[in-house]
Amino acid sequence: MKRKQQPEGPPVYLSPNELAERWRCARSSVDRIAKRAGLHRVCLGGGIRGMVRYLREEVERFEQSRLV
Repeated sequence: MKRKQQPEGPPVYLSPNELAERWRCARSSVDRIAKRAGLHRVCLGGGIRGMVRYLREEVERFEQSRLV
């Protein structure tokens, strides 16, 4: 069985753990910051264990807006 090729370039989505590492903060801070910033969550799966992802493009726009 052939595997699908990953598209080149950065991934479209970022996980909360990836953002915590990127922003050097706690995972719980990512949730709080994202909610206050109005970042849209992409929920994959259902229930309490469903995966959450954020759109990279939206995250990068938020980061740019916070530059001083």
